[in-house]
Amino acid sequence: MGLKEKILYKLMGTNEEIETIYKQKGHCDEWVEAYKNGHPKMKVMDKLTLADALVSLEKFDEAEALLESVNVGITADDITKGTYFLVLINLYIGQNRAADALAILEKHGKFLNIFYSAPAYQRMGGSFYDSAAVVLAMNGYHDDASRYYELEKQWALKYDKTGIYPMITNVRLLKLVGNEEAAQNEAETARNYINNYNGLDMPWQKKSFLKMLDKALN
Repeated sequence: MGLKEKILYKLMGTNEEIETIYKQKGHCDEWVEAYKNGHPKMKVMDKLTLADALVSLEKFDEAEALLESVNVGITADDITKGTYFLVLINLYIGQNRAADALAILEKHGKFLNIFYSAPAYQRMGGSFYDSAAVVLAMNGYHDDASRYYELEKQWALKYDKTGIYPMITNVRLLKLVGNEEAAQNEAETARNYINNYNGLDMPWQKKSFLKMLDKALN
């Protein structure tokens, strides 16, 4: 590995082993262990990065414990707050704690909307728009959920070359509104698209997208 790569990994708070595992397998138990070993004294963003991965792996208790160890007070910077609140919302979605997720969105939604639309962070905005749409739909606010879904579709035109993320969100929103037939039909369309899409960057992504799609139906 060259000096440029070493410097880049250091700036990202990671190392070659962690990045290699991620490129080959994505977030997995092996990645989690490597990340912990590579960060014996975790800073706030290290904890949030790990918590985000743990949520995606449905290791909710461990993720929640990490989030509880993070102090997000008035002195916290925007990147810390924006990341923390999104990971917390996703944790609550995963735990099916719809009311708790909505409480976070209602309290910090104005900040999150501004943060994830800012030029420096809008590349990450798709995840927020998806999560906000799901939270609102879980709580019966389907019109508001649709507005965030439209924001996600607009975001995807610029940042998601696959177009897959909004397809999965659409399936989940249809499921949450109670339109089972439409959800199944859209899921089948999305599944065929994913299976036939050949432009993914990493070998594990197709399986990951299919898993996300299946989860959207349940």
